[in-house]
Formats: sequence, C-alpha cells, structure tokens
Amino acid sequence: MQIRKPIPKSVPLLCGLLLLGAAAQAVTLKDRFEQTVPLKPGSAVSLGNTNGGVTFEAWDRNEVHVVAEKQVRAGSDDQARKLMSQIKIDVVPGPSGLRIDTHMPKREDSFLAGLFNGEVSMSVSYKVQVPRQVTLDAVNSNGALSVTGTQGNTQLKTSNGRLTVQGVSGDMTLKTSNGHISVAGSEGTVKAETSNGGIDAELTRYSGHELSFETSNGAVSIRLPRDARFTVDAETSNGGVESDFPVDGGRRGKHSLKGTVNGGGPTLYIRTSNGGVHIQEV
Repeated sequence: MQIRKPIPKSVPLLCGLLLLGAAAQAVTLKDRFEQTVPLKPGSAVSLGNTNGGVTFEAWDRNEVHVVAEKQVRAGSDDQARKLMSQIKIDVVPGPSGLRIDTHMPKREDSFLAGLFNGEVSMSVSYKVQVPRQVTLDAVNSNGALSVTGTQGNTQLKTSNGRLTVQGVSGDMTLKTSNGHISVAGSEGTVKAETSNGGIDAELTRYSGHELSFETSNGAVSIRLPRDARFTVDAETSNGGVESDFPVDGGRRGKHSLKGTVNGGGPTLYIRTSNGGVHIQEV
C-alpha cells in the first residue's frame, strides 16, 4: 500500500506569495517608432503584424508615414527592456511599393517562466498615412484593421479583431474571425467574410458591383441607394430576411430572399446563421 505524504500547507502559500510578488513587480514599457518613406501614387503597401491595431489613412503626399507604438509588459525592468529591444519593425521599399513587417521575440510560456518572470505581453499598434492612390494588403492577428480614404484595391485579413473601411474606392476583400465588419461610403466590389460577428455596409456610392457578405453568429445590414440595380441572393438560418426594395421574380421564403431589384444587375450575395438580414434604402 502506497502512503502519500501530505503537502505542507506552506507550499501553496509560498506559490501564492510568489505569484502575487510577480504581479506586483510587473513593469510596462512603451517605445515609439517613426519613419517616413517616399512612395509614388498607385504603388502597393503591405503590412504584417501580431497583437495590436493597425490604421491606414490617406493623405495628399507622395510618401508613407509610419508611426508604431510598441508596448511590453513583463515581470521585471530588465526582462521588459530585453524584450523591447527584440521587437523589430522593418520598412522595406521595393520595386512595386513598400513592405512593413513586425518581428516579435519568442515568449517563454512554461509555468515556471510565468511564475518567476510574471505575465508577459507584447503589442505593436500602427498608424500609417499613405498616398491616396495606393493598393493595400494587410495581415494582422489579435487586433483591428481600418482603412480610410484610399483609392485602390484593398485586402485586409485579421483574427480576433474588427475590420473598418470608410470612403475607399476600389475592390475590397475583407476577412476576419471573432470580429465585426463595417463598410461605409465606399465604392467597388466587396467580398466580406467573418465569423462570430455582424456585418454592416452603407454603400451610398454604389454604382453596380458584385457584393458578397458572409458571416456566422451575426446579423447582416446592407444599405444601398434607392435606384440601385442588383440581383439579391440572401439566406439565413435562425433569422429573417427583410428588404425595403421591391423584389421581382425569384422567390421569398421564411429564411431567404431571391430576385431582382430595379430590373436586376450584379449579385448581392448574403449568407449568415443565427442572425437576421436587412437590406435597406439610403
């Protein structure tokens, strides 16, 4: 018969004191990165990031202005400074445009590392001003992405973050998970996809483009001009489909709506589950 020795009461108490001590000694450091690079209108800008929001804004200059806020939280000042020194941002010009990359140090995720070094977190948040005529391609994780005022194709992808596009002209591909997608005052083809988030699009400048919106666990609300010509193909489960526009032909069901609006045109494709669909006039 195996006899287990009781754990001294002092052991869990000591562990608790160590954890409290590590939390009490936690240090937060911040650092700012800033760089300006010339860029011809119509060029491409791509960006990769992890843990932090990214904002693109158009301005009337032929250059890209990058501002990044780096933040590190660690169990000691020495550890925080070491990690901060390992966060690198590369702004690399190329023949077709500009590439912005974020390089994060590897974290020690073991129990003892967390016990003695404290909770470690690192993030980089960007604000990037770009020429108005630009092609954008941004990939992020654990952070939001937003674009305002650009003229050119836009491709945004993130996870655990919101996507926001405002006043953009050009074809858009937007993809996230666990985040809301919002499009306002933009013109061009839109392909938007998310999970665990709603989609809201106000396309006051719509002039006849393919539109596709897909989500799960979220509502979809689309607003178009009264004279917009399109063919609707909308479907949901566990929700209804409502339209301010008269829909001709096709068919209407409890959870679906198909047909033409104002004589028909490019397809407005909508799919969701656990959420309603609203197609409204503006």
